[in-house]
Amino acid sequence: MKSNQQSMTSRVSYAFGAFGNDMFFATLSTYFIMFVTTHLFNSGNAAQNDKMISSITLIIFLLRFVELAIDPFIGNAIDNTSTRWGKFKPWVVVCGTVGSVALIILFTNMGGLNKSNPLLYLIIFGIIYIIMDIFYSFKDIGFWSMIPALTFDSREREKTATFARIGSTIGGNLVGVVVMPIVLFFSLNQNDGTDDTRGWF
Repeated sequence: MKSNQQSMTSRVSYAFGAFGNDMFFATLSTYFIMFVTTHLFNSGNAAQNDKMISSITLIIFLLRFVELAIDPFIGNAIDNTSTRWGKFKPWVVVCGTVGSVALIILFTNMGGLNKSNPLLYLIIFGIIYIIMDIFYSFKDIGFWSMIPALTFDSREREKTATFARIGSTIGGNLVGVVVMPIVLFFSLNQNDGTDDTRGWF
């Protein structure tokens, strides 16, 4: 049986993991479309801007169906994993890292490709988005499936899950508090609180 100190360390560590997990999701779900619609495509050609935004939206919509088809295989792959670090940790660490890098790239104009070569931008966007989405799914499923493996004590699992939910709630809500001030801070022109492209990339 774990000591109280070890148990608390596990709970807090897992809570920090949940904190980061939900910060990732909240950033993607709350601010990515805002970034695309207000800053990524602002060439001055309204028709071209609308076309690119519609294309991005369509790509995301179609990739959701791909994700639905892949998700069952993700759980199966995790269940059949056997490494010296366990079945969950490799997925959480590796996929969390890859997904985070992919998310950062999505919040850029990819070196100006959105204007210089829109078609190439859309192709690369689709590839990076599905990579990010799949790796996030691996990390998310692996992370939340880890609770039963942490301890055989049902009460300890409940406490760990409670800590995790607190961490995830704080992480998800903190994004809404800190993202826009950070974007405004790095913006060259704050535009009465609406920021500019420099604040995003």
